Amino acid sequence: MSTKTIKQRIALVAVSALTAGLFSVVSAPASNAAVGGATVGAVNIAAAGATTNPQLTHFDRLFIATMPSTTGSGVALTSATATPDVGGTTAPATSTAKSLGLINVSDIAGGLTAGTTQTATLLSTGRLSVYTATGTADGEYSAITVTGGTIAAATGTYLNSTATVAGGGAASGDLTWGAVIAPSSGSTSVTVRLYTGLSSTTVVTAPTTGDLEGQITVTVASASVANAISPVYSGLFGAVDGTTGGRTTDASATDGYLASRTYGTPIYLSSRIRDAYGTAINAGTAGVLSVTATNGAIVNLNDTSVGVGTASTAYASDATPDDYRIRVDAPGSAPISTTVTVSFNGTVIGTKSLVFTGEVAKITLSSPVIGTLGASAGNSVGYRLSDAAGNAIYSTIGGTAIANYSISALLGDESLATSIGAIVKDTAPSIDANGVIAASDVLFTCPATAGSGTVALTYTNPSGTIVKSNVQAVKCAGSALGYTASWDKASYIPGDIAKLTVSFKDSKGNAANDVDAIATTLPVVSIGGLDKTVTGPTTADVPDQGSVVYTYTVGATTGAYSGTVKFATVDARYAAATGLTAPAVTTSLTVKESTASVSNADVLKSIVALIASINKQIQALQKLILKR
Repeated sequence: MSTKTIKQRIALVAVSALTAGLFSVVSAPASNAAVGGATVGAVNIAAAGATTNPQLTHFDRLFIATMPSTTGSGVALTSATATPDVGGTTAPATSTAKSLGLINVSDIAGGLTAGTTQTATLLSTGRLSVYTATGTADGEYSAITVTGGTIAAATGTYLNSTATVAGGGAASGDLTWGAVIAPSSGSTSVTVRLYTGLSSTTVVTAPTTGDLEGQITVTVASASVANAISPVYSGLFGAVDGTTGGRTTDASATDGYLASRTYGTPIYLSSRIRDAYGTAINAGTAGVLSVTATNGAIVNLNDTSVGVGTASTAYASDATPDDYRIRVDAPGSAPISTTVTVSFNGTVIGTKSLVFTGEVAKITLSSPVIGTLGASAGNSVGYRLSDAAGNAIYSTIGGTAIANYSISALLGDESLATSIGAIVKDTAPSIDANGVIAASDVLFTCPATAGSGTVALTYTNPSGTIVKSNVQAVKCAGSALGYTASWDKASYIPGDIAKLTVSFKDSKGNAANDVDAIATTLPVVSIGGLDKTVTGPTTADVPDQGSVVYTYTVGATTGAYSGTVKFATVDARYAAATGLTAPAVTTSLTVKESTASVSNADVLKSIVALIASINKQIQALQKLILKR
């Protein structure tokens, strides 16, 4: 088998697979896609309102005539010897080709590029006009084949007897030619293919031996739904700014769209109004495009660049309302939730729920650690900022600082801080583009001696209003010098989860601080009866309110077990402070047989009882039979 024959068969198999598996997918709207192609570079024109046909800028490509026929029939391209100006602008004229009842042109990728993935929608009474320019070599021919329809007219050099294959070529030079395709009666789909590299003897007798260079899958429609608003291809989408439209989905947070913004920052939307073929609606006469927002939000719309509006409704008069830009603003500094609705001539195109966060109205302090003495590093208290509606407020969103929520406006309220030193801001409330929230906290300074106190914060809004936090109690303590260990239950059964709490104390017997290390080497929990560690000691463990909790799965072997718990770092600190060896910390647990378990003896006893019961029933039945 020749290399060329292999190439031809591979091409045919590949396209057959595409036909079987991909053409059932709804292609993306043609009006949304970038036209042209880096490889092919041959572009069809969208069908709606087309006043020109695509130019023949490439050899061996199958083009669709998008100009509408006014004669009641399709018109084939006039054949002529001409050379396509590849990459240029002076290609042969194509204005003689015209289609009838052509509704839509696209390809699987949603573009308009000529190739083997072209699609079209044609009325059952319509005619599809296609054309090509044959080869660059003398004596080269090409063939157009049709399944699901017939060739009503052709301007090439050959046509077979069943009007399903047309051929064109030239003994010298190049030939531009075309064909008009008619759907067969009852056909719902027509496939048109272009084969190249043929000879005069194979062009109509064996066209598929050539190279498949073009394919159009045509959907045959009984009626056109062109220019009827389609909810599939229409909608309201989040946009990046007031000048960039063309959205078919919400822009991402990384690109700059968020459905929640701070007061004083606009949210932009893109309105798309298209028909079932993905073509922009053209109402013929001007219609009313309206946008409204609930709860007093301010809206405005424009088809190129949109500025701030003045009311909760805005209108535009347009016959071609697709791709308007919409701007939404909060009316003030109070938080609001709003629903934006876009309609055209009374038909709702889409809605969008948006939120504008307001001024800081509440500061909540919580989750303080037990601080270390004579320092502030690590002595954290968590805080949360929220507006009057309870919306969380972040000083940084997706890496961008929010001016209205500057963290510089957050200060320690010294008037409410007792027995504690200055408040130090540590981390600001932030959320990244993926929605991951970073914990926010402030640090408090502990005195040199253990004790307790309170901390508080204030926040000053740009408007000048001052918000005060709750007063949070905090504790300060020394480093851990000793510890105890206890289990959460007196006994366990196999498969239980057992929790071991290790509590740390400082030199005064207070719960040790949560900041200083309790382990620089791996702590050891050595005790039997445990099947596996669920969460066990690591060198990175830190206490929470002076304690850490480890969990284990209890093993299947019953019995009483005892063992030791050892934190070498704390033991060494104890020895350095006292000159003594740290006392051993022991603990014990008991694993009992489950009360729900059944022994072999119990099983045997039940079997014997069942047999005895059956025997009694048999005896009673025998007596009853004998009496009769």
